[in-house]
Parts: sequence; C-alpha cells; structure tokens
Amino acid sequence: MTILNLIVARGGSKRIPKKNLQMINGLSLIGYKAKASPKAVLSTEDSRLMQEGRFYGLEILIRPEALAQDHTPTELVVKSAMENLPRHTAIMLLEPSSPFVSSKTYEAAIEMMIEKDADFIFGHVLYLFKWDWLKTRQDLYDNLTDKCYYVDMPTSEAVDIDTPHDLEHARWLAANGYVDLSWAK
Repeated sequence: MTILNLIVARGGSKRIPKKNLQMINGLSLIGYKAKASPKAVLSTEDSRLMQEGRFYGLEILIRPEALAQDHTPTELVVKSAMENLPRHTAIMLLEPSSPFVSSKTYEAAIEMMIEKDADFIFGHVLYLFKWDWLKTRQDLYDNLTDKCYYVDMPTSEAVDIDTPHDLEHARWLAANGYVDLSWAK
C-alpha cells in the first residue's frame, strides 16, 4: 500500500495571519506535519510556506492561486494534487491546523485501512481515504458506505487551530505537558 501524505496549507489565513508558520514549542505548524510524516508533499501557493516546507525536506507542489482562496474546499485542492502527482493507493490528508496528531496515530489509521479494507478512515482531525474516494464525491463525507470507519485518537491530539484563542490554547497545552510531543523532536 502506498500512501500520499498530502499537507494542504495556504498563505492567506485571515483569523491568524501566517497561521501555518506560527510556532508552538519551537516548531511551526508546518514543522509538526513534516515531523509526523517526513515524506509528505506540501501543496501551497505561498513562497514562505514553500521555504518552510523545504527546510523540513518536504516535496513542494505549487498550488494554483485559484485554489488558495478563503472558501476553496479542501477537496478541490486534493483533486488538483491528484492530477499532478503519481497515483498512490490512498491519501492521508494532513492539515497544519491540527499539529498534535502523532505519527503513531497516522500509522494506526493506515493499519485500520489495511485490516478492514476500508475506503475512508476518519477521526476528529484525521482523514485517510483511497485514491478514488473523491472522484465521485463533492466532499469526503458524501455517500458514506459500510467501508468507512472512525478511528479513535487521543483527545490531546484532536486540537484544531482556527482562531487566535485556539492557537494560544494549543501553546498552553504544549508548554504545560498536556500533549505528548516526544515524536516531534
């Protein structure tokens, strides 16, 4: 089974300027995704994010500006990446706004997909789906089948950063040891 680890990050966050470059415990949000999935591809239109991705050894896929707008659905970004990258068995969608998901949790999702011959594995901030899953869907959750499974993940990893308050809360969790970040060293 081959997995495309796809990091989707745009530069124009409105609520948190330069959100994907924000630091938590000395690591950017992009850095967390790179540490959890070192062989990932970063889809972005932003030169600063490209530079950050290269720093972590990520492959860069330049995203068209039209797919980097406020209301561009992530699914369209993924479909565009699929058109420009070699076919894989499945895609692990990696969003920098959920920095604390560990490589162990991603590996558990992959194992579940293999064991259950699943089409779609999802958690609070985790999305793993077979390559063809989006081809007949508008979004990841269209027409869920009996080959879709929810993966449990530690609550501490389910942080999703959308607002400045979320970012400060994530920094507080990390600084006070409420999140195991030993994998991100």
